[in-house]
Amino acid sequence: MKEDSNISFRLFKISTDQFAIVEDTFKEDEEISLQAGIDFKVSVENKLIGCFTRFQFQINNNPFLILNVKCEFTIKEDSWLNFTDNKKGLINLPKELIRHMAVITVGTSRGVLHAKTENTKFNRFFLPTINVNDFVKEDLSFPIKEYLKM
Repeated sequence: MKEDSNISFRLFKISTDQFAIVEDTFKEDEEISLQAGIDFKVSVENKLIGCFTRFQFQINNNPFLILNVKCEFTIKEDSWLNFTDNKKGLINLPKELIRHMAVITVGTSRGVLHAKTENTKFNRFFLPTINVNDFVKEDLSFPIKEYLKM
């Protein structure tokens, strides 16, 4: 991969892959925990990077709010070529780019949660600020030959 801090990409698509409220699980005055996760996939064929977030608000390890959101980012051809290592057969994505996409996707998830719970008793639950550095600690590599699908 060539070193180039000028990466051309844009947000292409937002999807709410899962949203659920499990009212029977929710009980007032119980301790609430939040499970969070972030994953990435690529579509080599389409020059796309997908960032997937998973959030579950839980009581006693039982979810009462579930939210999974995906943001897809298109990468400009010259930037994509900079990620490609044909000798090793890998697409190498710099952690700074991955972190930036994660921040966008978490923020988008926050808005989706608000919109989906607006005018309900669950609208008081927010996604806290999240340090994506805890989720993305290093560059990510994907095998070119697998043509990962989103």
